[in-house]
Amino acid sequence: MILSTSSYTPFHHQIKRIIIDRIQSGLYKPNEKLPTEDELCVEFGVSKAPVRQALKALASEGYIYTIRGKGSYVLSGYVKYNASRLLSFSDEIRELGYEPGSVYIGQDIIQADSETSTNLCIEEKSPVLCAVRLRTIDGEIYSLNYSFYSIERFPEVKDIDFSAPSLTQEYMRVLAAEMTFSTVVVEATAATPELSRYLERPVGSPLLLTTRTTFCRIRHEESPFEFVRVYFVPDKYKFEINLSRK
Repeated sequence: MILSTSSYTPFHHQIKRIIIDRIQSGLYKPNEKLPTEDELCVEFGVSKAPVRQALKALASEGYIYTIRGKGSYVLSGYVKYNASRLLSFSDEIRELGYEPGSVYIGQDIIQADSETSTNLCIEEKSPVLCAVRLRTIDGEIYSLNYSFYSIERFPEVKDIDFSAPSLTQEYMRVLAAEMTFSTVVVEATAATPELSRYLERPVGSPLLLTTRTTFCRIRHEESPFEFVRVYFVPDKYKFEINLSRK
C-alpha cells in the first residue's frame, strides 16, 4: 500500500490510521504480532522514521505494546482498576461488569523473607502461610497472586479455604476480620520461568507487579494481616489512582 503524497496528513499519521483500522476490523487480532518495521517500510514505501513514529503513537494510545527484541503486538482489551478503593477483587470486577474467577494453585508454610517480614511486622524467617492463586476475568488469565500470612499471629489462617471465590468472605468467616486499609506499591518486572508458565507469557516479557499490605481489625486490634505479591498481565490491566489536594 502506497501512502498519499498529495495529502497534508504526515506519513506517520496515515500509517497509524491504517493500522488502527486493521485492528478495529479484526485483521490484526489481540496479542497478534504486527509486521516488523522493515516489512511496514516496504509495504508503505517509506523510511523507518515515520513507521517508528506511528508505532510509538499506537503504543502510547493503547493500541499495541512492544517487547524489546521481539516486536510489537496488538493490545487486547484491558480492565481499569481503581487502586484508591479498598474492595475485594470480586466486588471490584463485578462493579466493572465482568465475571471474576480464580484457580487455586496451592499453599505451603514457608519462612518469611525480608520483604514479607517487614510488611507483616514479624521476624525474618518466621513461619508464614503462602497461598498461590490465578485470578481470571471472563475466563481470561489476568494475574498470579502470592498471599502471605503470619502463622504465629493468626494460626486460624490454616482454616481458610483458599479455593473459595472470595477470600474477603473467608476472612470474615474464619477470623471475623474487617479490612481497614491497604498500602500498595506498583512496579515493573519481567516474567520468570515460573511466572511464564502460569501467566502464559514468554520468559522475560514485561509484567506489572503490585505489592500490597492489608491491615485488618481482628479481636479489636488493627494489625498487618496479609501481604500479597500480584503479577499482572500488563495489557489486561490499568490502574487508576485518584489524587486530591487538601
